[in-house]
Parts: sequence; C-alpha cells; structure tokens
Amino acid sequence: RAKREELERILEENNRKIAEAQAKLAEEQLRIVEEQRKIHEERMKLEQERQRQQKEEQKIILGKGKSRPKLSFSLKTQD
Repeated sequence: RAKREELERILEENNRKIAEAQAKLAEEQLRIVEEQRKIHEERMKLEQERQRQQKEEQKIILGKGKSRPKLSFSLKTQD
C-alpha cells in the first residue's frame, strides 16, 4: 500500500511537471508568434515607405504634380 501511494505521488508530481513544461512551451510559442507579427508589420511599413518614395521619384522624373518648374521656350526668327 505504501509503495502504491509513493508511486501515485510520483505520478502526480510528474504530471504537474509536464503541465508546467507545456505551459512554458505555449508561452514561448506565443512570444515567438508575437515577435514574428511585429517583424512582419515592420517589414510592411518599410515596403510601403519604399513604394511611396518610388512614386515620389517617378513624379519628379515625369514632372507631374508641379514637382519641377515648367520649362518654357520659344523659337525666334531672325529678320
């Protein structure tokens, strides 16, 4: 009887340790997922900023939206 109680106590202790380990693992996985989400958000922000800059550069190159002064010239005829 004493041996059986000892084994049950050991079994309960092992189950408790397993539950603690699983809880720690779940917490670690949650932390990793949160870090990945933050990294993804930062990457998306950088990509949006890059696209915005690229559009601005294209506007300047194409001269749209008053991004550079309008050139005016005329041809003069000599008399």
